Amino acid sequence: MAVISISLPNNLLDKVDEYIEKYGYTSRSELIREALREYLSQRFPQETFTGKIYAIVVILTNHEIKPSVDQKVINTIHSFQTIIKSFYHQLLEGSWCLNIAVVESTWNEIQALVKALRKIQGIDRIWFIPLRIEQGS
Repeated sequence: MAVISISLPNNLLDKVDEYIEKYGYTSRSELIREALREYLSQRFPQETFTGKIYAIVVILTNHEIKPSVDQKVINTIHSFQTIIKSFYHQLLEGSWCLNIAVVESTWNEIQALVKALRKIQGIDRIWFIPLRIEQGS
């Protein structure tokens, strides 16, 4: 196994150490390896997944920053209606909203949805969570 060095600000290193203690990791390396696997599978799933992907796309919005953000998210979801199996919108505290879309499609179609969502101002975060993968195309 290769060894690499990384530099982390103290506050991030403190969080790493806190997670190691809280969740029972045996080392910083173990936590960082798991975090990298998770990051890479979400950012570059086309390298891991083929065929049909069932996934959840989670969108956190803040309509204080951009009042029309929720309507734009819903319009985007409607334009990808053929791959959307379920959609949920929940008001959170203050100006925050949580949007959850369950999708069934190929990575290329899901990537097009995520790219369209990323263009919307007022979205704080987008997560892609694969649920099940069918092998082959």
